[in-house]
Amino acid sequence: MVHGKRVERLLRLIQVLQSGRSYAVDDLADSLRVSRRTLFRDLNLLAEAGITYRFDAVTRRYSTDRVALLPPVALSHAEALALMIAARHALRQPFMPDPGAASSAGMKIESMLPQAMQDYCGPLLDGVGVRLDRASDPEAVRNAIPVLQLALSKHSPVWVEYDSYADDRLLEFVIHPYRLIYLQQGWYLIGYAESSEAVRTFKVERIRGIKVLHRPYRADARFNLDEYLGNAWQVIRGDRRYHVRIRFEAKVAGCVAEIRWHKTQRTTPQEDGSLLFEADVDGVDEIAWWVLGYGDQARVLEPAALRRIVAGHARRMLDYYLAAADPVA
Repeated sequence: MVHGKRVERLLRLIQVLQSGRSYAVDDLADSLRVSRRTLFRDLNLLAEAGITYRFDAVTRRYSTDRVALLPPVALSHAEALALMIAARHALRQPFMPDPGAASSAGMKIESMLPQAMQDYCGPLLDGVGVRLDRASDPEAVRNAIPVLQLALSKHSPVWVEYDSYADDRLLEFVIHPYRLIYLQQGWYLIGYAESSEAVRTFKVERIRGIKVLHRPYRADARFNLDEYLGNAWQVIRGDRRYHVRIRFEAKVAGCVAEIRWHKTQRTTPQEDGSLLFEADVDGVDEIAWWVLGYGDQARVLEPAALRRIVAGHARRMLDYYLAAADPVA
């Protein structure tokens, strides 16, 4: 994966090569202020990324053409800045199933912007950072994602060996892939499982073995992703809808109110500085963990089912810490 200073150096190398001149090795290394060894390593990286250049064996000089990459695109300064933020930051986030390909794509996109546009955006980009929520290790999904994409494109089932947390063992499924979706720090496969004759959700990083079955399937034309996910708090939709009311104390009220946690949420500030949070969710198991994250600053008003779940977790936590407490303390 290509990072930081090396990305900037590679972009500069592309710009120099596309200047219309040809360069001897030493001249090219001097213009980039790198050693010959580093230059050759960077040239190999360009070749691996599909960015072509020419080496004249007679003159022993390097050059390339702009037409070897993407055609020029007319962008406004704001558009160019948005594109470069995506290329430098968003494309290199850990949720990308192939970070190396994402980095090289971003590098190619940046290299095609006019030099004046890059000079304008450069100082602005220095003050921009993007840090998304923690995500699953992309290495855990790198092999499975291309296979699933192939199966989706060919409408072919896949056989998977799946590490089921619920069953605490490896299970085998034949799945008709319907959607690949990134949700809540991980990639998920949603598809029809032949063994259970139902649409199910599988976390891609838990797939231990996978292969495409070379026979077609017909996807359910009525399947709708929004309907399938319903009003799930995160990923797993429960079998019943609940109206949730939670009172957050003033200490955390502002933090809760400024984030869109759920598509149905409604927040009402209270006179004492607290916040009334309301939402309609399908199932309460997932939202219970969110409530527990706020400790004594959150109080579930309804439904009773959610109160019981949170109270049960709290009692077990208390029992654990009381039993583990230092008697001397």
